[in-house]
Amino acid sequence: MTLQQLKYFVETARTLHYTKAAEQLNISQPSLSYAISQLSKKLGVPLFKIEGTKVSLTEYGEAFLPYAESALNILDQGEAQLNRMQNPSSTNISLGYIYTVSFDAIPQLIDDFYIYKGNRNISFSFQVNITDLLIKKLLEGSLDIVIAPCSEIKNECIKSIPLFEQELFFVVYNDHPLAKYPTVTIDDFKNERFIMIKKGTDLYFQTDSLFKKHNIVPNVFFEVDECNSMASFVGAQLGVAIMPKIPSLDSYNIKAIPFKGKKVTRTINILWNDCIKHTPALKSFLEFCNLSRTDNVTKTT
Repeated sequence: MTLQQLKYFVETARTLHYTKAAEQLNISQPSLSYAISQLSKKLGVPLFKIEGTKVSLTEYGEAFLPYAESALNILDQGEAQLNRMQNPSSTNISLGYIYTVSFDAIPQLIDDFYIYKGNRNISFSFQVNITDLLIKKLLEGSLDIVIAPCSEIKNECIKSIPLFEQELFFVVYNDHPLAKYPTVTIDDFKNERFIMIKKGTDLYFQTDSLFKKHNIVPNVFFEVDECNSMASFVGAQLGVAIMPKIPSLDSYNIKAIPFKGKKVTRTINILWNDCIKHTPALKSFLEFCNLSRTDNVTKTT
């Protein structure tokens, strides 16, 4: 059993799609299939079952997955700890963030930090992904900071500071009857067919809470992994969605309509792992973010 095989298995278990997993791993699909088959042969049990185009874990795969993830997590933590020991005064911060804050919030935050520091001697490396995977990398130690919502994160090591409120919109294709509305209420679209983000994500929690507040059970047509997929399905006139604004909305020929009256928002936070040692650069950035949070609260109260 090799480390590479474990990585391939975990990625395939996450996507349940050989082609997507191979793309994420930057390898060919035959190479992935061979590695998985060799791992199954080594363990003496099938890890996946394939029925047509559907890929799912077998009972053996489900049982083995947490151990494989744990092994990879421990190795990542060990590597990260060695890097911190070798570079205790590292001036690089590894920052992960969700896609919907990448266009204006992240550049503005970094620029404000450089102004606060009075120099640019601290560098950043960036990763964009969904919240679940970012938090996983934060716990592993491969990310120093994550900027994402965190309403459902329950881990004593993860600490957070609220940064700002991100507005959510009702999104429809341009020819939809509601597209001409300047604002909408939930009663306007309660009977629509919805494209929803997958369960367990913060955006799902926010939209689900909105529906429950109004005693509505949405007609969910598709569940997807991220906001670009939501936008593309809406653009294909397969349903409507509730999501933040992203620049690609125009390319999908869809419209984002604000809610009538009080804005519907979610809190975007900066998150870090408080169970590992922080570099001076990371401490400086956290100090700035805490000051920035205090300044934002002062401006809005």
